[in-house]
Amino acid sequence: MRNRYLAKVLIANKFVAENVAKDFLGKVSPGKDLGQVLCEAGLLDEKTYRRVLDYVIQLEKKNAVAPQATQATPPKSSGATFGRSAPVQETQPQIIKTQTPTFASENKEPEPSALQIEGNSLYGSTSSSAIQVEEVAGLESTRVSGGFQMATADSDSENTENSEALPVRFALNTGEGEIKVPESISAKNSLAEIIVYARACQATDIYLFENRPAAFRRFGTMVQATPDLIIAEHLNDWLLEASKGFADFYTPAVGKNFSRTFALSGTGRARLSVTWSGVTPFLSIRLIPLEPIPFESLYLPDFCAEFANLTSGLVLIAGPASSGRSSTLTMYGEAIAASRYALIETVEKPVERLLHNPNGAIIQRGVGLHTVSGETGIKTAIQEGADVLLFDSIASIEELSLLLSAANSGMLVFATATGNNTVSLLNRFLDSVPQALRASFASSLADSLKGIIVQHLIPVVGGEGLVLATESLKVSSTIANLLRKEEIAQIPAALASAKGTAITLDDSLKMLVDSGYIEGVEAWKRAFDVRNFATYRPGRN
Repeated sequence: MRNRYLAKVLIANKFVAENVAKDFLGKVSPGKDLGQVLCEAGLLDEKTYRRVLDYVIQLEKKNAVAPQATQATPPKSSGATFGRSAPVQETQPQIIKTQTPTFASENKEPEPSALQIEGNSLYGSTSSSAIQVEEVAGLESTRVSGGFQMATADSDSENTENSEALPVRFALNTGEGEIKVPESISAKNSLAEIIVYARACQATDIYLFENRPAAFRRFGTMVQATPDLIIAEHLNDWLLEASKGFADFYTPAVGKNFSRTFALSGTGRARLSVTWSGVTPFLSIRLIPLEPIPFESLYLPDFCAEFANLTSGLVLIAGPASSGRSSTLTMYGEAIAASRYALIETVEKPVERLLHNPNGAIIQRGVGLHTVSGETGIKTAIQEGADVLLFDSIASIEELSLLLSAANSGMLVFATATGNNTVSLLNRFLDSVPQALRASFASSLADSLKGIIVQHLIPVVGGEGLVLATESLKVSSTIANLLRKEEIAQIPAALASAKGTAITLDDSLKMLVDSGYIEGVEAWKRAFDVRNFATYRPGRN
């Protein structure tokens, strides 16, 4: 029976795979249990085995006395709490509290012990019946070593349709403070030290993978950041450190990928994306700029500054991944805040840099933290009468339709989306609408759309910086008519003939090549019409 308990607990907590446990069950003997056999085979460490064994012994005792109990008698604590000592109490069960913060607005049951099987925790069991070891249930509450939680099928979705299930609004941390920048870093440094070092190196991204050195993305190029290789223990420690900066006190779950912003004292804010390989997390960190970016530093066409003076309508900011769309979005928000009194609201996935509004009020909502969905966030902004809405980013036609409704109601809306150029962006929007509704949607979009900025960040010659290439336009009556008639393919010609109110992506790329900012091959990679840069095609003499 003990070996069956050991197998169930080890498998449930992913210390060993199910097929491995089954294979080694045949190798146990009267003198060696399953855990000892696995330790000898190098598949289980001694410390984990001792913890699991202590837990299993308690299960055996509990199972032995439960059928004989005539009334509910709280079990005595034995101190098997994964390294924590717990005093024995005769009158009531000892509840072992984890380090996971709880919310005052939630009614939570006491946290279970470190391991759990069949839904009966070692402390505070709700049943006096014998444990059925043939079935393992209640794993949604199981904690594994490192402070993480096991993911289950029920926990795949980050959001829920029930707004009451969301926690109360959380105050987001700016990450202000001071940390001395190390002269160099290794896998032994804390995550906070790695982040401040990366900022000092002007890196935009940090990549932390097992059996590889840490890597930074600097001016669009990957560079090695540490001399030594990263092991799983480092990754677990860094993930736990990052989780202390989550606004909602989210507990990472083994096997459940997620993306969240966090802020550690002295490091600023950053966005963490976690991908699991088995029980090992891979960490990708995007560093959020600490300071606002002025319009002049983006080198956008002069007419783009006029978008901040609009009182209503929709302005789209598009581009591929890592093109600085969010930075441009927040730049417009802060430019408006500095120039006039306004109620500015944001809906972000998730909230990145914290904004300030000296001449009014600003409300920043994160999807999954302050609002259930992007659609709900837009509806709330409309109901509250916001003057300006910053939306990052459009993921569905339902969100776009609500943004159009907001713009039609008199709100000024800035929204980001994915698209390499104006034609692909607008075609994607139209293609997502059923044919029967496409004409009315195109007409509504033509009436509300005031401007489009499609931007690309390109490494400069020498690789010591990035420069912005853009396709930008003010929506004229000509472009609006083409959009209304769904003649999207004719828009590039209209842009080329516009004077002072539009610039094509190819013209922007050509100016950067001619001025010596970027290599011709970089323009060829991104051009709308690659024939304009055919001489720079790779492999061509």
